[in-house]
Amino acid sequence: MKYSVWLQGVLGFAYGKTAAIFDRFGSALGVYTASDEMLYNSGLFTPAAFSRAKNKSLADAEKVIDYCNKNGIKLIAYGDKEYPDMLASIPDFPLVIYYKGILPDFNNIPSICIVGPRKCSDFGIKAAYSLSSRLSRGGMLIVSGGALGVDSAAHRGVIAEKGVTALIMPCGFGYDYLRENEDLRESIIKEKGCIITEFPPEYPVKKGTFQIRNRIMSALTLGTVIIEAGERSGALITANHALEQGKDVFVIPGNPTLPQYIGSNKLLRDGAKPLLNARDVFFEYLGAYKDKLDIEKAYSQPLIPMEQKSKSFVEESVVAAVKDFDLSSLSSAASAVYKAAPNEAFCLDELNVFCGYDASELMTAITELEILGAVTAVPGGRYLKVK
Repeated sequence: MKYSVWLQGVLGFAYGKTAAIFDRFGSALGVYTASDEMLYNSGLFTPAAFSRAKNKSLADAEKVIDYCNKNGIKLIAYGDKEYPDMLASIPDFPLVIYYKGILPDFNNIPSICIVGPRKCSDFGIKAAYSLSSRLSRGGMLIVSGGALGVDSAAHRGVIAEKGVTALIMPCGFGYDYLRENEDLRESIIKEKGCIITEFPPEYPVKKGTFQIRNRIMSALTLGTVIIEAGERSGALITANHALEQGKDVFVIPGNPTLPQYIGSNKLLRDGAKPLLNARDVFFEYLGAYKDKLDIEKAYSQPLIPMEQKSKSFVEESVVAAVKDFDLSSLSSAASAVYKAAPNEAFCLDELNVFCGYDASELMTAITELEILGAVTAVPGGRYLKVK
């Protein structure tokens, strides 16, 4: 382990030739024991990395390992049997990953990344919560970044279902990061989830660490869901990583006149998969994971209502969900859909005739109604009024 931590200090993070270095030297120990001439002649080290590689002191690596041992931080190095295969398959794989909680079996559990902006619409919060709840209940592992807004809603949707979620951090565990979400991180560990980072314990958030982190989120999952993405949204970085890694990208379509959908709709134009409900994700992977995914279970019960945890989770403008909802609290679209819905099970496209809304508007409305407990999903892609 100490040689891997040492090499991490030599190369830094997301080093583009990491895989080539291991092909050439076999292991971190192989790099450590190689002569300066061998390292230089390989052509695989930048001048800065080569300069650091000549320093064979393991003192800093040993300090990192000692810190982890004293603070309940577990380490896995590339080459260890626990190291996720999907992460090992990218050319700039992390040399070491640090984690707290229970590391999920990424090799055998179908996993999805859900991302979106910190400052998002009411619908973005509700959609992330609803989607993660359904996917988790149906057998999927949900990965996100633990930020405010969409990320938090996605993690909390899983926690509500007692499912498994993994939060990928953009800094080390010893750095005082995002105190507002400390309760979220504690809940994830308590519910047998996991918090993961490739950064050593006291490494701070810096310019670029989010982008470095995002490639791990996409690498660990089968696909990435974009809830909302403006023209310059950080969620687009994760989508680009996913595409480069040959992974699926799912996007919720949105009104092209709204700024939060400019980036989203560009992804759709370029070939991303439209996402209208959780079934779109399930159907994509049922063939490969038919023994692990259960759509019927995912839709067997109404969603657990989303509760307002704090201003950091849901802004004050978002109405906290309650079972005994007030119709006056609904948006105009949700109210129209609810009033037009028949008393028997119905499909969304049936309502288009009565309401005149397009597919994305109907999805926004039905998600709001489902989160508030006004309707519940039933088998066959249909919905039923609760009240």
